[in-house]
Amino acid sequence: MMSVINFIFLSFLIVSCAASPMIQPQINGLVIAQRYPYALEVLQNNAEAYGPKNKLLYTLDYAMVLHLSKNYKESIDKFEEAKNIFDQLLTKSISNQTATWLINDNSAFYHGEDFERALINVFQALNFVMLGEIDEALVEARDANVILEMINRQYKPEERNVYSDDAFIRLLMGILYEIADSDDNLNDAYISYAKAVDIYENNYRPQYQMAVPEILKENILTLAKFMGEEEFRFYKGRFSDTTFRSLKEKKTMAEVYLIQYHGYSPMKYAVMLPIPLPDGYITKLAFPKYEKRPYNREDKSHFKAVSRQKEKFETKMEIGEDINAIAIRNLENRQARVIAKAVARMGMKYAIEKQIENQIYESNGRNAANVFRYLSGLYNITSEQADLRSWITMPGEIRLGRLLLPEGSYDLFLNDHKINTVSLKAGEKRIIMITNSNLQVESVNF
Repeated sequence: MMSVINFIFLSFLIVSCAASPMIQPQINGLVIAQRYPYALEVLQNNAEAYGPKNKLLYTLDYAMVLHLSKNYKESIDKFEEAKNIFDQLLTKSISNQTATWLINDNSAFYHGEDFERALINVFQALNFVMLGEIDEALVEARDANVILEMINRQYKPEERNVYSDDAFIRLLMGILYEIADSDDNLNDAYISYAKAVDIYENNYRPQYQMAVPEILKENILTLAKFMGEEEFRFYKGRFSDTTFRSLKEKKTMAEVYLIQYHGYSPMKYAVMLPIPLPDGYITKLAFPKYEKRPYNREDKSHFKAVSRQKEKFETKMEIGEDINAIAIRNLENRQARVIAKAVARMGMKYAIEKQIENQIYESNGRNAANVFRYLSGLYNITSEQADLRSWITMPGEIRLGRLLLPEGSYDLFLNDHKINTVSLKAGEKRIIMITNSNLQVESVNF
């Protein structure tokens, strides 16, 4: 009897030690407050505070804070480390998985959500973009969709993720190929834009309620015109209301892209359902759900340029990647797998506990068996915890805008806030990125 009680006590101890990283809310708060240097200092000095099971989560947060603070080279190194951890955890150890069946998913190493693995490549590509390294950015962009395909092959066809390809990264690839500006690269740009259109229309629209961005419609019409009459007729028929400029016209102007991070990625919360079992046993079903954090999602931001002659140019910022929607929909998509595992774990615990209760009854009597049943009920309620770990230092959305401007000097604005002053030449392409609400910008020109 004492050995059984000791086992239950040990299990309680394991459960108490298998919590989410206690320091992550502090890092998240510092990111929201845009105190990146302090967040980096805390991360550097408190790696162990994330816990031994959460090395991936620590590395993701560290890489993201480096990215937000414009330490792009250091962020690249950390994201590469995160990729390696992620890929190692795709093959899970048997002992590690056994604990998740007997206790809860928190007892396992955090192996990340599937969509988080692909978003590493998205942010890594943007790291390389801001360093002006187009070829490396394109490698990351291509790998994002390879990774998604590889992850989905793990599952049965009916269990595969709805996030099976990334439209934003395809759009970014098209922009980068256009910047490279050879006939071969323009052909690749057209292919990337066409794939992006397909994903926005057939995946992002039904799953995340996202339409094809106007900037993508304009760009694919420009490239379709370059590719040939058949391609142009096809896309002009689909986007007949969209105006665009030819490649020849664009080369007489400067092209300025603005990438803006907006809002916060969602956080998980626990859904708990008490479940009475036969013979007086009590347990609960616990599983995670994502919840959006409050921020102004209706903010209709505009990207503006004002020339020295006070001529004004303006475009609407559009959502290219809705990380909130991707996270929420994909957790919903795999909810059946999560709940099925929780139900199976609940049944396994009950079967084991019932067998032990009968053994205690035979050797120690009914009173001892009742004590065990009471302790088992407490253990079941306490041990069944939803895994609430997630990568929460990401933005909620990635927005994109583009202005085509005549050669000259301009003040650039996001809404009414001046963000930069630039002198542009015909044919020049520039990418500007804003990663926080203080509107601090980083730009690279090509």
